[in-house]
Amino acid sequence: MVQITHCGRTIAGEFVAFDIRWEGSIHGSTVLWSVVISNEDGSERLQLGHERSVDGAFRSQYVFSGNSAEKQELDEDADLRDGELTVRYPASIVGVAVEWPVWKAVLTVDGEDVDSQVISL
Repeated sequence: MVQITHCGRTIAGEFVAFDIRWEGSIHGSTVLWSVVISNEDGSERLQLGHERSVDGAFRSQYVFSGNSAEKQELDEDADLRDGELTVRYPASIVGVAVEWPVWKAVLTVDGEDVDSQVISL
């Protein structure tokens, strides 16, 4: 069983970053670490995603706007260590979502959410 043990965010200058730490073995073919950011009433959402194959090979890093169904692919900007991932995004792409109050880390394996945790602001 995989479980998130810590998640956080950092907003510094031109970058927005999130980190997720987990325990347990990940079994499957693809892993997606993401943060879903929502406004107060949940009517607007933005997903910051980073996907790799289970062997660690980079697959995708993106920003997805749930309202417009627009997905913007980005170059990889992440550090993966044993049980920990830190991912960085340009603040200009995250935009006003940086100010939204609900940030939720999600760990997804082969398309199924295996754990999630609200990030304390």
